[in-house]
Amino acid sequence: MASGAMAAHGSRVNPAATRRPGSPRRWLTRERIAPIVAGAALLCIWEFYVRINLPSFVATPSGIVMAIPSTIASASFWSAALASFGSIVEGVAIGTVAGIFIGLAMGRVREVNWFLSTYIRALYALPLIALVPLVIIWVGYQPAARLIIVAISAFLPVAVTTADGTRAISKEYLDVGRIFGAKTHHVWFGIALPTAMPHIVAGIELGFARGITNAIAVEVLASIQGMGMSVFEKSAQLNEDASFVYVLALAIFAVGIRSLMIRSRQRLAPWYRG
Repeated sequence: MASGAMAAHGSRVNPAATRRPGSPRRWLTRERIAPIVAGAALLCIWEFYVRINLPSFVATPSGIVMAIPSTIASASFWSAALASFGSIVEGVAIGTVAGIFIGLAMGRVREVNWFLSTYIRALYALPLIALVPLVIIWVGYQPAARLIIVAISAFLPVAVTTADGTRAISKEYLDVGRIFGAKTHHVWFGIALPTAMPHIVAGIELGFARGITNAIAVEVLASIQGMGMSVFEKSAQLNEDASFVYVLALAIFAVGIRSLMIRSRQRLAPWYRG
């Protein structure tokens, strides 16, 4: 009887074990299906509400899909995308390098932190959109204004997170470094910088998010060629479907940057499980 029961028990097939790696049931989980269902419901509500209650020039999901081929086939779309995305990447790169060095100095040198921390954290808390008119007056209605705002947008969070990360170093790491004769530059770039890497990547991610928002604001306020100005122009022409194509491209760029930052954190700081 016992052996028969064990045989019967062993003959049971585990459904999870029979699923092949490429089987759709493997990734069609409830948490993955839920946002798809919610998104489809919102798109349907948007489509029918606009068709029933609003004028024909208001954007609809079906109209946006139909406008995608003609919009992305135009030279103006790629010109605007190159101008905006190129300026954002360049500005974030400049702000990141400056933010890492200033953040390291603030985190490791007490006197530097005394002099700079108050001002950098005050600017960090300030909505940078307030600085856009001032920067436009200083440098004029030209792409340099967008680059400066994006660089500042990245510099502030990177400097703050780098300073916080380098101050959070475990005392044991520093003691081990001193025992093995580590010099100042070894401590800064061999201990402090790797330890603060998750904080730095988080600051860069935040810098990109703020840089995209502020770059679009500068383009609209200063009439600079780019994605933001194109959205404004298409809306003014009552071509809202094409306008939403530009917005969709901005969203894809932002999501792609976020995914890249997550991968970078996993590669640069594999021990981090935040």
